[in-house]
Order: sequence, then structure tokens, then C-alpha cells
Amino acid sequence: MYKKNYTRNFVTQEAIELIHEKSLYLLKNKGIRFCSEELLSLFKKKGFKVEDEIVYITEAEVNDSLASCPRNFDYVSRGKKYHVGTIQKEPIGQSSLGPVNVLQEGVHRLAKASDFINFVKLFHTSDTIDIIDCELLHPNDVPPQYKTDFMTLTPMIYSDKPLAGLNGSKEICHRTIQLAKDFNDIHDQVLMSTLITSAPPFTWDRLMCETIIEYAKNGQCCCIAGVGLAGLTAPPSLSGAIIQNNTERLAGIVATQLVNPGTPVVYQFCALETDLRYSLCVCGGAETSVEWFVENELANFYDLPKRAHGCLSDAKQDDYQSGRESTMVGLSALMCEPEIIYMLAGIMDSFNTLGYEKFMLDEDTYKICKRFMKSVDFKEENLYMDKMEKVKHSSNYIARTTKTYRNDFVFPEIANRKAYTNWEKEDASISVQERATQAWKKRLEEYVPLQLDKSQKKMIEELLPKELIFN
Repeated sequence: MYKKNYTRNFVTQEAIELIHEKSLYLLKNKGIRFCSEELLSLFKKKGFKVEDEIVYITEAEVNDSLASCPRNFDYVSRGKKYHVGTIQKEPIGQSSLGPVNVLQEGVHRLAKASDFINFVKLFHTSDTIDIIDCELLHPNDVPPQYKTDFMTLTPMIYSDKPLAGLNGSKEICHRTIQLAKDFNDIHDQVLMSTLITSAPPFTWDRLMCETIIEYAKNGQCCCIAGVGLAGLTAPPSLSGAIIQNNTERLAGIVATQLVNPGTPVVYQFCALETDLRYSLCVCGGAETSVEWFVENELANFYDLPKRAHGCLSDAKQDDYQSGRESTMVGLSALMCEPEIIYMLAGIMDSFNTLGYEKFMLDEDTYKICKRFMKSVDFKEENLYMDKMEKVKHSSNYIARTTKTYRNDFVFPEIANRKAYTNWEKEDASISVQERATQAWKKRLEEYVPLQLDKSQKKMIEELLPKELIFN
């Protein structure tokens, strides 16, 4: 993928080298706590300095681990294949992750299994979403004993796009990976990625250690993030928080390669900032973008594939705040030229809510941001010199819409650009939010179910009760 390095204007090479130097110092002298006997045993076996649960990591050990991370890999499903890395031409879009609530037609409520299925269908039919996360939201009405199977199988029932798998305990990780292998009948390729986060400061907790082990053992992609919050779980400055998060991230990367050298790794940007007025994490501030620009240059420094977030917002409604934050954050993500952009559309309320209308609005926003990042094409056939020579003075160029015109301009589906009087007359003065509601409902109505084979149908019937399977 051709890189224009937009973010280099926001941070110097000297600053990147300083961050790396300070991270190496902390890794060697302070060490990182790993809450896993299995990982600690591996560290000892490989000659790392270990004291109790603290692992000390040298520069040479970091370099060896970075060298073993692949720069390119294929990300597949039964229906799709994407190339991730330096040979990639366009960013890959990924669905939401983690919300417990939904916002539907202005009503804020707990997410249900039916919402989970609805969003899988919306993601499947989206031309901006390429990867669907098994944790796209938390269906609060699914019994605990079925939750792992439901959240893993449902995206594969209603879509053939690649998955991002569940993280957590060894049992959950093993289960979600095995279900994906069996359902797709693909056993030796990268079928899944997952978000793996530190427990700051300077700790990797038991569940994330188990996630590293299971995903690395199975050769699945590990998206490694340091998630210290400036002023809470990281120093009260952006520079200090960046150094700590990078230190924790490097330690996590080392752990993946310790378990299985060659495990695909993605350098995950941190999208968490702090508003100490409320002691809460936020994601829609300018600081989010600024931190990403630095982290992007760090990922480039380490020559690793990277993942940014999409149109994030802390807003509670589809309002001015939502649009402002989603546009700023979405544009910032594209400026980083990442291989993957996740939580691309629909996220609001500081990751806690997935909005139906916001999802449709964010698709438009993302397309507009992508157009913003394209330059003007001055190829000879685009200049239309012959037309300019022939056109009469004070006339116009109105004619059949050309391919060049369609390539140069983006036309939002939800936004209303009509004249006020036409909006009143033709659209009955409906709001943008109402247009978004109509759009997602129409998309669900037009969804075409996928064909499943006998073995896939048998898996579903054996593992999920009928009341959790919707048409």
C-alpha cells in the first residue's frame, strides 16, 4: 500500500527514537508483570530474566521478536480473502466491538440477540465493513452457557466475511477458534484476529495472557494494545502515556513470538483518553487523534501492520457532537494509513453503545473522509481540454454523467443536499436521522440469507437452541 506519511508532520524521528529508547529502558530495568505460569515458564526456558511474576526484556530480545513477526499475511474465511500488510492496497474495515447497549430510533436500551443478528446482516451487506467481530455487541438476553457459541456462530451463519474472535479465558479462546475452523472447514490459515490489551500499569493479566497463548498457538492474528489512561492508569501526560503503552505493547508482542514465532501481529492503536472531570475514558477528543499519529509512526518504525479505530464518538445521541467527533476521528484514522480500521461505524457513548442510525451515518462519513484523502487526478483524459475549447461562453457542461465525474465526487446516501423547498416537498421534511432509520430498515428487508451446507446446519442445530436462531 502506497504510503504518503501524513502523520510524519506531527512527530519527529527524534521523538520516535526517544519513545523507543525509553520503552527499552523500562522493559529492561522495570520489567513487565505476566500473570501466567505458562508464559513465565516459557520466558525462563528461553533465557529471559524472571523474578516472581516480573519479566525483564532486553533490546536484543525485543529485536528478535519484532524480526519474527510477519509483515504480510492472508486473512480468510469461506467466502473472502484479504491480504494484510505491505502488499495491501486499501484499508480493511472492521465492525464494532464490545457495546452493551443499542440506540434505535432515539431509544437507548440493552442490546439483545435480535440486535446482534441485525447488525451482522448490516455488516455483511455493508461496502465499508470487511471483518465482523464476534463481540460486535453483547446480547444481554443470551444465557451464559450459549454465549460463546452464539457470538461465534451467528456471524458465520449470516455472513461469509472473516471474523474477529473472542478473547478472554483459555476455554473461550480455544472454543471460538475451533468453531471457526470447523464451520469454515479451514484449519491452517488465519481465520481470526482478536484484541489483546494490557492491564496497566506494566501488567498483562491472566485472561489476556491466556488469549495470547491460545491465539499464538493456533497461528491466529494478535492485535496488541497498551491501554493506559493518562492520569488514571498511565502518567498524566500524552507523552508519558504513549511511552508506557508502547512499553506494554512491545512486551505483549514479545510474548506472542515466544509462544509461536511467526504469529501474525498487528500494532493496535490506543483509542482511550481520560476526562478527569468525570474519571472516565473518552474516545472522541482531539487527543485521540494526536496520540494515534505518534503511534502510527511507532508502528512504521517497527515495520508492523497496524489497526486504528473508525468513526468513534462519546456522544449519547446522533447530534452535532456525534458528527463532529466521528468525522475527526475517522479522518485521523485514514491519515494513519492503517491496514485495518475497526469499530469503523456505529460506536457512540464512549464504546458503550452501538447505534443503528449512527451506523448508517458513519458509513457516509467514512466514505467522505476517504474522498478527502484522495488527491486531484491530473491525467490528460481528466482535463477535458477539448470540451473547454468547444464549449460556448456563458453556457454549461450539463450532459450524461461521466465515469470521471463519478470517480472524482462522492455522493452521501443519507445526507440531504436538496434545496430546502424540494426537501419539504419531496421528502416531507424528514430529518437525517429519519433517513438513516429508513436506510437500515430497507437494508435488513433486502438481506438475502446465505446457503449453508449440511455439516454447518448440523453444528447450529446441535449447539444452539432454536429460540436463538432467527430468520
